[in-house]
Amino acid sequence: MSIDLKKFVCTALLGVFLLSGCETEQEIPSEISVSENSEIDENMPFPAISCGITLEKSVEKAVSLSPAVTEIICETGFQSRLVGVSDYCDYPDNLSLPKLGSTENPNLDEIIKLKPDAVFTLSLLSEREIYKLNQAGIKVLTAKAPRNLEEYSSIYKEITAAFYGNEFADSLKGETKALETAKRARANLENAANNVRTESFVYVTEKMTLAGSDTFESAVLSLTGENLCKAEGYVPAENLQPAYIIASDKLSYNTLAFDDVFSAMIYNGAKVVFVDSTRFERPSARTAEVFAKLTE
Repeated sequence: MSIDLKKFVCTALLGVFLLSGCETEQEIPSEISVSENSEIDENMPFPAISCGITLEKSVEKAVSLSPAVTEIICETGFQSRLVGVSDYCDYPDNLSLPKLGSTENPNLDEIIKLKPDAVFTLSLLSEREIYKLNQAGIKVLTAKAPRNLEEYSSIYKEITAAFYGNEFADSLKGETKALETAKRARANLENAANNVRTESFVYVTEKMTLAGSDTFESAVLSLTGENLCKAEGYVPAENLQPAYIIASDKLSYNTLAFDDVFSAMIYNGAKVVFVDSTRFERPSARTAEVFAKLTE
């Protein structure tokens, strides 16, 4: 009888042990499951990086202190997000928004009153101005003025990323909408140049200097021919013999004809074409308009 009692006690204790062990095993998966569901999905649109700044959410209200940035924002379908622009923003024609100064002299108090999520610029604000805007909860997104076609497409990517974030346009390609927009902008510019051939050229700025090989003017116009000015930056005119003299429309034919260097080019057969130089100063889809002048 004592042996049976011992067996009963042992069996009972074993049952309790097994039951408690099962309960423990059931609790662990439950805790792990909750932890896994709380992880951040890397494919979510935000946080995202635009112009080197991390954004926690899409920009719903924007101020643009750059005419080029304003044009790109409107061109890419985000005009309704703009609540203010610079004094120099005059395109699109139907743009009717508060004028808020410029990057050289922004009206910070008026900008802060509008409570935008971000202020876009194409040139740096001062540290004091950036600090004041940041203190008001406003991000300052400074895009880089392009010097080549890669940077031209990049400006589209950086600006539209503030609105699209990491949102995928095509899950098969794995490209974000911002990257797709950037590629399309460059392709459109290149397509506009397809039917234009200048053979060789020099570009003359309104200051009567030549645009060198590392300038945005050279990058765009080199889609149609060869820039004979191989220097870097903007340099004094030199004795070259291009097929075309492409010049800022702020100059005149007489200005070139009375200059010794350019008159020699013209005498030797260079054709003179004037283009709207703001198309280079404001890199956007309208930059392609320079090719229309070359076909006339």
